[in-house]
Amino acid sequence: MSSVVIHGFPVSPYVRSARIVLIEKGIDYRFNEIGFDYLKTDEYAKLNPFGRMPVLEHGDFVLYETPAILGYVDEGFTGPSLQPTDAKARAQVRKWIGIAANYLYTVGVMQLFLQRIMSPIMGGIPDEVVVAESANITSHHLDVLEKELATSFIVGNTLTLADIITGSMVYYVNMTKEGSALIKARPKTAAWLDNLSQRQSFQQTLAGLLEGKAQG
Repeated sequence: MSSVVIHGFPVSPYVRSARIVLIEKGIDYRFNEIGFDYLKTDEYAKLNPFGRMPVLEHGDFVLYETPAILGYVDEGFTGPSLQPTDAKARAQVRKWIGIAANYLYTVGVMQLFLQRIMSPIMGGIPDEVVVAESANITSHHLDVLEKELATSFIVGNTLTLADIITGSMVYYVNMTKEGSALIKARPKTAAWLDNLSQRQSFQQTLAGLLEGKAQG
């Protein structure tokens, strides 16, 4: 049995990012799929006192917060490096990890995707006002991405943590009709997302993606 365990819900882009990094590094791991009720238990609080996901266990080492997990996996294991050595390029990777968490997730995932895709799955009706407003804001976020994409990757000429976490967020945006139209109108972003979507790591983490609720 692998000494590396990821706890989380498959639909969460944060959980998916952690799993993608492990696959890209060639690390054998076990995915412990959990439900939202478990996040509120005393048992889970021992892993993450904030009741969020994912959580990584590596032997007796427990780590939460996705940016920390991504960095630990990249730096603590062998395999292709997912961070540049140049200080400026590495800063750009960290910048995009922040953009993914603070902008794309909060609007593109938790508003646009949640309303348009997850709400009907959960028996609700999308709030069209929220959909329209979030699509407008996400349009600006995608403009920034389109402007900064100089190659097939966000930073440099190889896959980095920036692509993985940003791609996980933009993938959800693209699942909405509004987001798909926005991405199609941005050729560099569309090509970048298509390139990522063809990777084995992205394909493997699609299983069961919408068999539940998104992360809260």
